[in-house]
Amino acid sequence: MIQVHFIHLFKYNDWATKEAVNSISGHDKKDERIVELLSHIVSAQRVWLNRILARETHLDPWEKHSVEECTVISTAVTSEWINFLEGKNEEDLEKRIEYKNLKGEHFTNTIKDILTHVINHSTYHRAQIAQKVKLLGGKPAVTDYIFYQRKFNK
Repeated sequence: MIQVHFIHLFKYNDWATKEAVNSISGHDKKDERIVELLSHIVSAQRVWLNRILARETHLDPWEKHSVEECTVISTAVTSEWINFLEGKNEEDLEKRIEYKNLKGEHFTNTIKDILTHVINHSTYHRAQIAQKVKLLGGKPAVTDYIFYQRKFNK
């Protein structure tokens, strides 16, 4: 069932974000852009969830959080996504929703497309974090989906 697949992807996403956090913890060298990107990953997930749930929100997807807060937010928003997905079927995920972007422009997409976007968006920014960690002389997190599968779903 497709909803089970997306639940699995959100669990992977949370794991990968926490791996990225681990890769930046304990560094002598700091890059504020890393924390901005990490904050954006978790904040954007909440923005998209609020859009799907038709919650009026004024969240800033670029709101800055501490690294520790990002870990807590990642866990919480993942739980919210999973709660949303439980009990959904393919027809539910094909539902189109209307929302406004930050510029106030109106759009319509399927929930399934938004779910896919949220996962891919996080992956994109984790790659940017990995690149910055490497440039600082650190060891970037290995967050590829296949590594998650090998580790947890043998």
